[in-house]
Amino acid sequence: MLTRGKREDVTIIKPIGWRQAAFTFFLLLCAFFFVLSGTFSKTLGENVSLLGTIILALAGLLNVLDQLFEWSRLKIDPEGFHLRSWWRKESFRHDEIKDFELETYVNRMLVVAVLKESTVESRGLPNERLSFPCTFGRPAEPILKTLKDKLKKHSGTKRAKGKKNLEN
Repeated sequence: MLTRGKREDVTIIKPIGWRQAAFTFFLLLCAFFFVLSGTFSKTLGENVSLLGTIILALAGLLNVLDQLFEWSRLKIDPEGFHLRSWWRKESFRHDEIKDFELETYVNRMLVVAVLKESTVESRGLPNERLSFPCTFGRPAEPILKTLKDKLKKHSGTKRAKGKKNLEN
């Protein structure tokens, strides 16, 4: 996790560097396998070998670019939660989220955002529980704690700020 910028209330959670580098190495190693299989084996076929090499080398290149330019990340600021990954880009204001929970999915812990009913209706979502894949290879429990802390910290809306505490 990383807190940066001039404002201390902005938190950015991004992928673990060594895991992403290892995945890039694996993709490029598989691309190299397709190069060799096309060179030494006529049974696989040159076209399949070339296609496999191109696809895996391109995926490895995209993964390197993702690591360099930090495309995949979760940014938490006073405006809300902004999740950006390869396959999705979502933003939720603090007042749209009721809570965060952990759910076991394929024997792994997954962070789930529990949305308010008004959010589900306005966005046309099928249910109030939305998978929130924001751990980026990190343990889910510390990420959940960070999400809950930030949700509590920024839960005040403009309406709540306008209310005054009246003493009897």
